[in-house]
Amino acid sequence: MMRINLLPWREARRLQRQRDLIAMLVGVALLACGIVFLVHTEIANRIEFQQERNEYLRGEIARLKKAAEELAELQKAKARLVDRIKVIQQLQASRPGMVRMLDELVRLLPEDIFLTSFKTADKRVTLIGTARNDLIISEFMRLIRSSSLFGEPVLQVIQQKDVNNVQARVFELNIPLKLDVEREDMGGKT
Repeated sequence: MMRINLLPWREARRLQRQRDLIAMLVGVALLACGIVFLVHTEIANRIEFQQERNEYLRGEIARLKKAAEELAELQKAKARLVDRIKVIQQLQASRPGMVRMLDELVRLLPEDIFLTSFKTADKRVTLIGTARNDLIISEFMRLIRSSSLFGEPVLQVIQQKDVNNVQARVFELNIPLKLDVEREDMGGKT
């Protein structure tokens, strides 16, 4: 017996093609979702890796900043110590010069002059004293001028006063020091 297909064959083929198309679209959609998921996962991994690198760099930068601050503190401490050492060296270098200056001043001082005050500041000596007369003061100034340790003396004040019913001259004398010149003449040795 013969079979007769009563269904329209074109309709069946169209339905079959529709099912194939839907299956293909679902497959392509699943494949596209898989690709999007893989791309998203890869991008997320790269972002996480970059964030880890950034955190590592921030940690290293903080460590280096701390080391730089410690270095700056050490440099400040070193500068303070170097300044102290320079001051100590200057004091040690000027000590023998001051001793020589005092010794020379005592040797130059005439018998008739009595010093009442002695000050040193800024490489200058200020002497305040009394003398019997003006000639003794001028002789003292000539002796100072001839010394290699002192510069040209400058008489600031001279007054006449009675001390124990004796007329005396009260004077103030400023004398520049030549301690550096003496050190250079000695070859820098003190």
